[in-house]
Amino acid sequence: MIDLQLQELSNYPVGSDDRATFSEIVRWISVVALLVCLILAYAWSRNEILNVHYQMERLRKGSNELGEINATLRAEYSSLISPESVYREASKLGLVSSNRTEVRILNSDIATVKPSGQLVAQSTVAKKLLHE
Repeated sequence: MIDLQLQELSNYPVGSDDRATFSEIVRWISVVALLVCLILAYAWSRNEILNVHYQMERLRKGSNELGEINATLRAEYSSLISPESVYREASKLGLVSSNRTEVRILNSDIATVKPSGQLVAQSTVAKKLLHE
């Protein structure tokens, strides 16, 4: 015999199965969408980190190449300004070193030429600054 006082009755319609309610479906879709967004954000950040790493490697390689070029240019510069190199290039051009007794330095302030009546052409020494 069944005791009806102890039995709990549920108010479900006849023929309904255990379907999830609309709010539960929205909740699960929200959780899944949040997880997908987090995964995409992580993947994007890793991609950006890798891009920055590759760019740093390219810049480091370029810097090393420029350093080697700089060292080569400094060595060439020091060899070009050495007195032996200057003397060698001057002798190739047919230039000879002067004898100190043969060199006369003229002061342009003192050297003034007074024109005569038969003057056809005249040249004057103009002062120019070497380094402005």
